[in-house]
Amino acid sequence: MRQPTPHPFEEAARLWRAGDYWGAHEALEVLWREARGEERCFLQGLIQLAAALEARRRGHAEGARRNLAKARRKARRCDRLAPQAEEVARALERGTSPRWLADGT
Repeated sequence: MRQPTPHPFEEAARLWRAGDYWGAHEALEVLWREARGEERCFLQGLIQLAAALEARRRGHAEGARRNLAKARRKARRCDRLAPQAEEVARALERGTSPRWLADGT
């Protein structure tokens, strides 16, 4: 029997936790294209955070900083995104993964 296709957000979370930030970025874009308002802002910010983490994984410090800066600007317009943006910023500065990535919350 074929397994049901996971919801794009669930798939993005699974990929994110696995360290496949580009895959998470792509899964989130599926949702972002259809979203409006606050949800669109939130998803775009998550996409930018995923891009920052992917850039860091590839050793592109400047790309990581640029994408993080975009996500932080988005977080100023989208309160729901602010905690994640700041945690990713601290993780990038430390060279580690965000706590919520490591513990799955």
